[in-house]
Amino acid sequence: MKRTSAAPRLVPYITQREGEYGGLESELALSVNAFGAVRLAYREETAADRGPRGELWARCSQSLNASGRPTGRPQWRLVNPSRQREAMEQLRCQIGFCPAETDQGYIFLSGRAEDAPHGVGEPVRTAQPPVCPKHLRSAVELCPHLRKGHVAFRAPAPSPWGVIGTRYRLTATGLAPLPADDTPMAYGHPQLGWFLASQLIRELGDYEVVDLDDLVSAT
Repeated sequence: MKRTSAAPRLVPYITQREGEYGGLESELALSVNAFGAVRLAYREETAADRGPRGELWARCSQSLNASGRPTGRPQWRLVNPSRQREAMEQLRCQIGFCPAETDQGYIFLSGRAEDAPHGVGEPVRTAQPPVCPKHLRSAVELCPHLRKGHVAFRAPAPSPWGVIGTRYRLTATGLAPLPADDTPMAYGHPQLGWFLASQLIRELGDYEVVDLDDLVSAT
């Protein structure tokens, strides 16, 4: 008899699911911060909408099961901003949302093309949360651009650098996004107050390039 059942495919924790939707632009407004500067805001803003450096985060619903885990058909090319932020802030594995710290730091993966602009010894910036040793091989198998070639970095103390998102401006008809989307912006940039963040970037200043096969075989 032909077997028809199969084990469910592993889906990264940060992957967006069917039925999860971003916030509406009509929810955006302007406010004045404690220093008198005008900044982007939500009409009904909550503490969860802002990061620790005052950046405004894009809203996105989450489809969760009774255990609080993401559920629904995966939208493979999309990242849920809330879960990416959560994994990157807490430095948890982007695949299983399990602890990612090892005795020698955190492991980050990037595609060969992403690594090209970085010279030897230069800082590496990434919006990809770390991966725990258990899920390293799965991360490469699940991501098409990692399958084409990848680099593994091990960093003891990756620091928050900035965010990826969309910058807004005030026009005659109201707030409007600037054409260039998914633009990285460093914390401390004077235009950060006009930015709607969707992904957190960390910088690997002190790191070593490691062999993925060695890491996998050591687990």
